[in-house]
Amino acid sequence: MAKSANENKKKTTKQEEEVISFDTEEMIREEEPKVNPEVEGLKQALQAEKDNYLRLRADYENFRRRNQEATVNARRDGTANAVEAILPIIDSIDRAFGICSDDKSKEGLMLIKKQIETSLSQLGVSEIPAEGAEFDHNLHNAVQRAEVEASEVGKVLEVYQRGYKLGDKVIRYAMVKVGVEKSE
Repeated sequence: MAKSANENKKKTTKQEEEVISFDTEEMIREEEPKVNPEVEGLKQALQAEKDNYLRLRADYENFRRRNQEATVNARRDGTANAVEAILPIIDSIDRAFGICSDDKSKEGLMLIKKQIETSLSQLGVSEIPAEGAEFDHNLHNAVQRAEVEASEVGKVLEVYQRGYKLGDKVIRYAMVKVGVEKSE
């Protein structure tokens, strides 16, 4: 009896070992990924659609940025064109101011000129500094030159017509007289 009890224990232990090892092999088999061609195809299609979406989004952002820049440039150009049409009026006021002898008329012209200049500055238009400044071909148009001392070479001596700019864009170049070296 004792012998059969020990044999039963051994058999039970052996059966348990077989069950345990069998279960372990099943678990290992279940952990191995099963390749399903349909799932793989869907994953690839999803990745392709994601790539298309990202490209489309980048294209849209570039389009939006270009559109904003075009709108800003169109507004600036429209303002520049309107100001360019008004500049001859300012020139006429300057000439009238020079020939007017009546103090009340000069005062009235000065008020009108100041009002126009205030409106222009509100639009972002500024006068190009010219008289006494260094000549800059990006801002000035030299229509005359005069021989001067070495200290005045390359400087604007006289302004014939004032220039204006809107931000960095030149609306009208300043027409100026420039000092050059004396020739021997």
